[in-house]
Amino acid sequence: MKHIFAALILMVAASSPIIAQTGPAKAVNAAEQEIVALEKKWNAAIQCQDVGQTGQFLADSYFLAVAVLGQPLQVVPKERWLENLKFYKIHSHSIDDIKVRVYGDTAVVLMLYTQKATVGRTPRDRSGQFLITDIWVKQAGGWRVAERHSSRPEQPPVPQPKS
Repeated sequence: MKHIFAALILMVAASSPIIAQTGPAKAVNAAEQEIVALEKKWNAAIQCQDVGQTGQFLADSYFLAVAVLGQPLQVVPKERWLENLKFYKIHSHSIDDIKVRVYGDTAVVLMLYTQKATVGRTPRDRSGQFLITDIWVKQAGGWRVAERHSSRPEQPPVPQPKS
């Protein structure tokens, strides 16, 4: 009986598109890999402060949203973001973790990103780890970033002493 049950489980698993790699699953995986490669190229262009190359990754409607405690949501439109790029000096960066989900012509990227950087005409430290959400859309010219959100991860909870 155990052997029949095990064989049944294997048959179901092998025919399941979630577990077995079928055509559509591979296509999504390929799109996810493409987005990861584009993220790396885009971040390299940002680090080089190459406005022309960086701008090629952005949709016309691109904006960056940043939350600052106690303030309204800060939305930086594409033109201002590109202008500020010359004042954004990244000394080092790494993508610590990345998750990509593709939904047709839209991809959502969640990324833990660490940088040592300064920003502004009078440079302010902007070093640390960030949670970044990028929304990519597939347009006539290929994948473009439509929106980016950046925030700092929460601190881990402090263990409570047992009483």
